[in-house]
Amino acid sequence: NKTTLHYFSILHRSHSARTKMSIILLDAESDKLLVSWPAVPNATKYTLQYRRVGSDDDDAPFETLSDKLSGTQARKKNLTDEAGLGFLFRVGATMKDGEEITSWTSHDEPFKLLTREQEDARMAAPQVGLGGVSHAALVSWKKNASATDGKYEIQMRENSGGSEWTTIAASFGGLEVRKKNLTSKDGYQFRVRPAGVDGGAVFSPSSETIVTLGLSDGMKRLFGTLEQGTLLKSGHNPQPIPLEEALGGKEFVLLYASASWCGPCRQFTPMLTNWYQQLTASNNKNVEVVFLSADHDESGFQQYYKKMPWMAVDFDDDTREQLMAHIRVTGIPRLCVLDGKTGRIIEDNAVGQNLDINRWRSLRSR
Repeated sequence: NKTTLHYFSILHRSHSARTKMSIILLDAESDKLLVSWPAVPNATKYTLQYRRVGSDDDDAPFETLSDKLSGTQARKKNLTDEAGLGFLFRVGATMKDGEEITSWTSHDEPFKLLTREQEDARMAAPQVGLGGVSHAALVSWKKNASATDGKYEIQMRENSGGSEWTTIAASFGGLEVRKKNLTSKDGYQFRVRPAGVDGGAVFSPSSETIVTLGLSDGMKRLFGTLEQGTLLKSGHNPQPIPLEEALGGKEFVLLYASASWCGPCRQFTPMLTNWYQQLTASNNKNVEVVFLSADHDESGFQQYYKKMPWMAVDFDDDTREQLMAHIRVTGIPRLCVLDGKTGRIIEDNAVGQNLDINRWRSLRSR
């Protein structure tokens, strides 16, 4: 069985002939380099090689790091480069067709290690989490004294082979940003550096990969019978908003069965409101409450809902009673915590319990 090494620009038919396929540098440390390359359709494995760049050894042979890589990125450790000239990498794909091509994909400029000073001075990797709205991520980082006027450059990349870093903000004032429209199932990574530094600061290591949420299949099933496909948004004159906008991207959805005639409900609703408003004030959008009215008439629902800051199922919509039946409401107040990703019940009734997102995360993992 012949080993076949295919040059990416020949075989990667899904890209335009004008698109240059290349290995990219994902991250550098003082003794490590992390590289990535575009996936080749039907490749069974990849061979990655490297060599040190020298002033008088441009024809030095490449050394094989691995010829059994199944993914499209790899980290080379224990590197030293006293001359500071960097390293070149090349990669080939092993196919099944038996045809052998000796060309390789590489890159134009050498990849260089960081100095110890650069490594010590660069920012820590940003933190990422769900953005609380459909297909969004919340990216945050710690203040850095080197940032001119408190401004930062932010880059992101799709977590797929060979996807390059792109700048989404060249001079951003603040310590967190919510990035929307992140729909890739492969997820995304982010990195940050102080803006306005003479000579350019080194970027932080990349964040963990974040895969965002849209409206989950679980929520679609539970709310699939909504007559107009909308929930009500609280306000002086409640307005309908699409279900995707209301619940897309939510980590937890709380179904709140309550009524204006219920004394314990009137006691609990202000406590739930205070907790919800504290979440909103802290820019946490990962939780949404949906009111399921148990009032006897629409007038009672409308008067009671005016006191609430969250979503509601319209009183006349049959989905209201269907959801109450789904969570088996036999008494009120009832606050049922659902996993926003699956629709699964995490806590049957959170009334009287500690309203703690981390506690629900723990319950969800059991």
